[in-house]
Amino acid sequence: MHHSLSRRHFTLGLAALSALGTAGGLALRLDPGARAIVVGGGPAGAEAALTLAAANPRASVLLVERDPARLARAAAPVAAFAPPQADVTLSALRAAGVEVVLDDVTGVDWTAARLALFSGRSLAFDRLVMAPGTAPRPETIAGLDARTRHEWPAAWGSAREARRLSAQLAALPEGGHVVLRLPAEVSHPQVALARAVTLAGAVAARPRARLTVLDATGTDRLARAFADVVPAGATVAWHGAGKGGVVRAVDARRGLIETDAGALRADVVNFVPPLMAGAIAQGAGLADASGWCPCDGQGRSDLRTAALVLGDARKAARRTLADARRSAQVLAG
Repeated sequence: MHHSLSRRHFTLGLAALSALGTAGGLALRLDPGARAIVVGGGPAGAEAALTLAAANPRASVLLVERDPARLARAAAPVAAFAPPQADVTLSALRAAGVEVVLDDVTGVDWTAARLALFSGRSLAFDRLVMAPGTAPRPETIAGLDARTRHEWPAAWGSAREARRLSAQLAALPEGGHVVLRLPAEVSHPQVALARAVTLAGAVAARPRARLTVLDATGTDRLARAFADVVPAGATVAWHGAGKGGVVRAVDARRGLIETDAGALRADVVNFVPPLMAGAIAQGAGLADASGWCPCDGQGRSDLRTAALVLGDARKAARRTLADARRSAQVLAG
């Protein structure tokens, strides 16, 4: 994979990304016949593709997304745990003139200005907009392996895991114990709070069931916010760092979690990992040592001048659904 920029593409990137609109936005204007590729079909990526197509009717706009379900509405039973959906569907994008490519980006050749796809195809681009989302950050916890992650789903950006967690909660026995694990770095605090509330509602609906939240963040902000919205009838214990909130080891087969204050057993575990920018952002040289993509206020990459980064992968992003969509609106200028 190439990370260097030719002088031609470096100059083109500066020219395309330097024009600021009067409202503080970034007007990405494309020459007739030019091709812009948006990577990622989540809320930010889908919004960006529509915005670019509307502003550049004589150019070509492609959206590359590996999961067509991202461009559809989540089924009601899974909606509480499903990844955020784009406001537009696959058919709406195509109707707006956006070409949708259902594939996965495996590499970016910045010098040649081409994307490599999982299918073996290669796509040339004049402008590249990245909305890569997030991916789990590796952790060193005894017993935490692929089997554990399968049996204790994060349901954090994965529709498949969302269905699995929903099924596990539906089968929760009377008197069952649900555990929500939150890592030291919670990148989406509003989502974490909503998850705790949803799980509390699930145990409140089951006789004698209870929820334990293992919160390793080191602050009581989430706990205090949760106390204001906890569902009536829910039995919840919230353990912070130093008081049982930090996971030291796990044994999914036995339902056992070792914490910094002892062990506990669970029937259902929602094991949320720490996150970082999506894999393609890492491979394309857009992320720094923090795992996130440093950008300016309009999403222009600090590391790759020709790239624009939108959505949750940005280092300074607030990582809310509204902020993800707002990040794409800068393209309108």
